[in-house]
Amino acid sequence: MEVVSKRVITEVKNLVRRFSGVDISGYKDDFLYRRIRARVLALNLRSLSDYVNYLRHNPKEVKELLNNISINVSEFFRDPWVWEEIKKVIVNIISSKKPLRTLRFWSAGCSKGEEPYTLSILLHEILGSEISKYLITIYATDIDEDALKEAIKGIYRVNSLRNVPPQLRFKYFEKVYPGLYMVKPEIKQYVKFRRHDLIKDPPLPFMDMVLCRNVLIYFSKDLQSKVLLKLWKSLRIGGYLVLGASEYLVGEVTNYFRPVSIRARIFVKTS
Repeated sequence: MEVVSKRVITEVKNLVRRFSGVDISGYKDDFLYRRIRARVLALNLRSLSDYVNYLRHNPKEVKELLNNISINVSEFFRDPWVWEEIKKVIVNIISSKKPLRTLRFWSAGCSKGEEPYTLSILLHEILGSEISKYLITIYATDIDEDALKEAIKGIYRVNSLRNVPPQLRFKYFEKVYPGLYMVKPEIKQYVKFRRHDLIKDPPLPFMDMVLCRNVLIYFSKDLQSKVLLKLWKSLRIGGYLVLGASEYLVGEVTNYFRPVSIRARIFVKTS
């Protein structure tokens, strides 16, 4: 990456921190470069330097850039074979909890809600009519407030449901308009959305499972290590961490987890 681009990225990081208090210094420079270039094109600016000047005089642009950095690309049952492995783990969690019936999950970097709602659907399928006997909370967090507003609505285009089997689509979604589906209230009731910054906010405690899929790939190795340590602290002993297909454990936490499924990137907290 040329020197001018690195200088621009450094300046953009400083301006974002100044105007919003959000620290994006841990994101990979090549990723930030692509996101900044996208905003340059969207604003019809001529250069990266022009964008820095625009950012200086238009603090509201910081929110647009942050939304652009938060990659809101997801779908229900993303990588269906991974969800088959997650289902096995959830069955183990439920078995280990008897006679206690409190289940806590965290979807970190939940985007527009497809992942936590998938988790709720899976729990309904596993527990059936017994689900009402359990105290279940699925925490769904993201840094993007606009994405969270969409997630709370729970309305999705049909392409987001392409991995949902027809019987589950009929069972857990309502067709509200041609090509648009809404998640039914019984699925929504277990999901709690909130804004959370994985980098600076403390981890949510006492989790049975944390899903943080396709988030770490945008972070530097140092930041990956720091975030993974937070996720480790979030889990109870014997709790499970699920990462994305291209993500790995790094740093000291590699000593604190045992792999359950390397291919599905599922690990269990051992200490």
